[in-house]
Amino acid sequence: MTTMIQVENVAKEFTLHNQGGVRLPVFDNVNFSVAAGEALVLAGASGAGKSSLLRILYGNYRPTSGRIAVTHAGRPIDIVTAVPRTVLDIRRRTLGFVSQFLRVIPRVSALDIVRDPLLARGASAEEASERAKAMLARLNLPPRLWDLAPATFSGGEQQRVNIARSFVDPSPIMLIDEPTASLDAGNRNVVVELIAEARAQGSAIVGIFHDEAVREAVATRYLDITDFRKAA
Repeated sequence: MTTMIQVENVAKEFTLHNQGGVRLPVFDNVNFSVAAGEALVLAGASGAGKSSLLRILYGNYRPTSGRIAVTHAGRPIDIVTAVPRTVLDIRRRTLGFVSQFLRVIPRVSALDIVRDPLLARGASAEEASERAKAMLARLNLPPRLWDLAPATFSGGEQQRVNIARSFVDPSPIMLIDEPTASLDAGNRNVVVELIAEARAQGSAIVGIFHDEAVREAVATRYLDITDFRKAA
């Protein structure tokens, strides 16, 4: 199987500038790889650094040290040292981030939010609309909401729009942060199915899941971040 993400000797500490430059160590010497079709679930107690690691993989946080090679356009690229233009291209074509929160865009409908990734990757407007509608229906979002902007939706409805946007055309690498936190059992099961389908299509997945049943249904491997905690 193709290695899609390779993490080598990654460490992270935060500097608290408003507290005299105190350094807060998070983790040290993290090493792992994820291949196409795998789902690596990040485990560990609250505060262990799971979300920080996920944001480092996406390029939102810069690690204190280490290398993260992402397979993009057939070759490994270190997202830590890549220029911003390259990072944006990696995110557009290779690296997706599924958060439990939807960044609400004023006056943009739920349907357009879900269609957008398909259009960006070259789908026709008709195909994008049909696939977006099918995904919204699968996640049990009522059709009466599809043409409305999600700003006034409930938290669970916004989360379903976010999930629909991410899985309507799964990225080769998907970073998933608590996607089922506000969902009922039925929609949690749909998310588990979507993750399994993305894996079957070759997506490499790294995720954090609060729900134990979801973790067990999704994971092909676990990585306990506690094992890499750096002493203060």
